[in-house]
Amino acid sequence: MCARPADPGRLAAVHATQLLDAAAEESFDRLTRIAQRLTGAPLAFMTVVDEARSFWLSGQGLPEGSPRQNTVEESFCQYVLGGDPLVLADVTVDERTAANPSIKGMGVRAWAGFPVRTPDGQVLGSFCVVDTTVHPWSAEDVQLLEELAAIASREVALRMATLEAESARVLARVEADRARLLARISDLLTADLGPGDVWQALVALAVPDLGDFAYVTTVEPDGGLAPAAAEHRDPAQLPVLRAWIERAGRRTGEAAGPGHVAVTGRVELIDLPEEPGLTAAQHEAVNLLRVRSALVAPVLNRGEVVAVLTIARVRGSAPYTERDRELVGALMTRAGLVVEAARASFLDRTVSETMQRALLPTLLPQPDHLQLASRYQPAENTQLVGGDWYDAYLDATGTTSLVVGDVAGHDIAAAVTMGQLRTELRMAGLNGTAGPAAVLSTVDVACDTFGQHVFATALVARVERFPLHEPARDRALTWSSAGHPPPVLLHADGTVVVLTDRVGLPLGVDPSRPRPEHRHVLPVDSTLLLYTDGLLEQLDVPAATTGRSGGSGTRDLDTGLARLNDLLADSAGLGLEDLCDRIMTTLLPQAGAADDVALLAIRPYAEDQPRPPQAGPNVVP
Repeated sequence: MCARPADPGRLAAVHATQLLDAAAEESFDRLTRIAQRLTGAPLAFMTVVDEARSFWLSGQGLPEGSPRQNTVEESFCQYVLGGDPLVLADVTVDERTAANPSIKGMGVRAWAGFPVRTPDGQVLGSFCVVDTTVHPWSAEDVQLLEELAAIASREVALRMATLEAESARVLARVEADRARLLARISDLLTADLGPGDVWQALVALAVPDLGDFAYVTTVEPDGGLAPAAAEHRDPAQLPVLRAWIERAGRRTGEAAGPGHVAVTGRVELIDLPEEPGLTAAQHEAVNLLRVRSALVAPVLNRGEVVAVLTIARVRGSAPYTERDRELVGALMTRAGLVVEAARASFLDRTVSETMQRALLPTLLPQPDHLQLASRYQPAENTQLVGGDWYDAYLDATGTTSLVVGDVAGHDIAAAVTMGQLRTELRMAGLNGTAGPAAVLSTVDVACDTFGQHVFATALVARVERFPLHEPARDRALTWSSAGHPPPVLLHADGTVVVLTDRVGLPLGVDPSRPRPEHRHVLPVDSTLLLYTDGLLEQLDVPAATTGRSGGSGTRDLDTGLARLNDLLADSAGLGLEDLCDRIMTTLLPQAGAADDVALLAIRPYAEDQPRPPQAGPNVVP
């Protein structure tokens, strides 16, 4: 024997072919049948030899149900592992083979074979023929065996090339899946998620791409863990998973798993059932949820563990590998950025919304025989609320003034600008001597003079008694618009009139341009609606086709105004508060408005009649 069967290089090459214990293949069986037929030998083999056995990948002439291997010591293949062929007409007279156990065990008397090689030149095994009687092999037999062994070697090389190509395809798919997962979690950075939404997004990302189920627990101030989100590939098992998470409690003191990762801040790979030190609750989960393997990963924010993600595969699935651990670690690095972005967005939104609500009137005036109502709804899908506002006040003459406006932008700067404009418009109209157009022009000039760069739409209206010296029924409405959507007047009989008189430029465009002003009668029991454009911004692409609340298509203000008119015509009998509620709930998506919405409504009553009970008491701040 010229080579050791256990040579590490050769064994590595043998195992790389994946031919040990492989099923018979026609390509190799065809070669052994040819050898058997043309040499006249009763037995023909192609073998794969490791350190302990000779596996017969292809064999001809064996009885049905015969073994497909023997030991290296029993095989004659051992004699060609050095790379040289062996051709013996009588194995009993050659000193190398005379003591081989297969002479008696299998009745071997004659043997001829050549080495079969792997693409890198290592000897895989042999291609051989065997006779149970003395068999002088002809030169043609030897040449045939050499050629068939060479063909078998090429078949091995082709098979390995196919395996390598498939392995490359699998690796490419794995890398593509990895890149896709990393891209998906990176997309969450721009998804404007709230802190609680991040956890559900993480488990949705993990299942089913990374595991059969996943859950997130947040780290509480006392170090305990609190359930935050869960997902299971099998919807019927999700309640079981959630119930177990609740039963598992705070998870402190664990030697492995979420409670341990919350302390160490490192990704853990738990391979069951070998993992030692599991708690009773964890053993319950292993049995109840049929856990095979799990990855437990920290979500870090500014160096602190704020949550722990657990992903698991159930029995029957492949266990996790170190490569999976690395992938989940990379995902959690990005998850930390998502958490930080969500927290920053939530803080900014809270500050901006608080500021904006603080700048809106806390109490509307309710002058004698006039009823006012308002609604405000910040945008649902924007990172920050913007500059929509409304205002109502009594000027020095006792006349009711109404204001509604919209500053461009969705940030704290927009909210600040809104507050400044609200104050300036109040100051300009407070003495009651300037009409709505003059109020707007005064503020526009002031902004330009003081270098206050603004771009905003606004509408100012005054509601006056008419006539002045006897109990009023109808009122006089004077208004001026700086690029703002038109007022809508709902008569008591359900007639709807859109006041489409000429509007001026938005504030901040050209303060020298004269502003138009209009006067209308405001009939008793009618309703005047002032609003910002978010109320009308309906999307022409249904939400179901856009994949997000409110859609992402083109906003159609005309369609929105038509919907408002239809709704008002069908709502004439409602009280003012009920009317405002119906407008907001009907026109805005259930998941939230696509833009901020401000709504201000006023309804006059006849002064020669008692103030209606539904209008509430008079309130004059």
